[in-house]
Amino acid sequence: MKRTRAAVERVDVGDAFGDALLESLLGHVHGATIVERDDGFIDLEDLSRYFAPPDQWSDLDRWCCESVRGRVLDIGAGAGRHALFLQERGCTVTALDVSPRAAEVCKRRGVRGVFAGTVEQLALTQPAPFDVFLLLGNNLGLLRDREYGVRLLALLASMAKAGAVLVGTCLDPYRSGDPEHLAYHDANRAAGRMPGEVTLRIRHRRRATPWMTYLFLSPDELQSLLVGTDRRIVDRLSVGPVYGVRMTRALAT
Repeated sequence: MKRTRAAVERVDVGDAFGDALLESLLGHVHGATIVERDDGFIDLEDLSRYFAPPDQWSDLDRWCCESVRGRVLDIGAGAGRHALFLQERGCTVTALDVSPRAAEVCKRRGVRGVFAGTVEQLALTQPAPFDVFLLLGNNLGLLRDREYGVRLLALLASMAKAGAVLVGTCLDPYRSGDPEHLAYHDANRAAGRMPGEVTLRIRHRRRATPWMTYLFLSPDELQSLLVGTDRRIVDRLSVGPVYGVRMTRALAT
């Protein structure tokens, strides 16, 4: 059961994240969005990272992209920074984002293959196999929870070439000592959820996205999702509390 909030809020529900990205692109000024958790905790996210050129990327981003080849599905592409880089290196990239405005930003920035929608919707319309699946920018969090994560990995397997690789990054929630986050973990445990499951939304001006579930999980928890399958993590790099993985065999058909 998801938490609910009783307060009446004067916000419109819509594509707040995409609005912020498009405003940044057209205004050439990168501001910030508010990330709001369902317990009232808020944080700011600097939008400039979505537009950062490769020479400003973290070592982890470069590590994740350095061996990518072939046909690529960039899941949660945002403003398309990884898609553009890989496209310029000769990859055939589909930049996917559920935000229509984010998809528009990708197109305006020159990404040739763009899909606005979910992975499930893409699988129905463009099922051709991929060599690489990207979930960068902590987008392993799009696994949402244990049950959905297993289903999503199975769906990606059905869309994969033999030997395909999944490359993703995530924030390890257990690297935090913040009492606010630790209390949230405890509430999740009491409710039967994984500690790093987060219900959140993005706010920009007077608009907010719908509430969504995002999953921060440790490498061990990620590995636990693979138990009973032929999936395996073949490489991993940690940079502070954030880590990246390369996973294969799981996606071989």
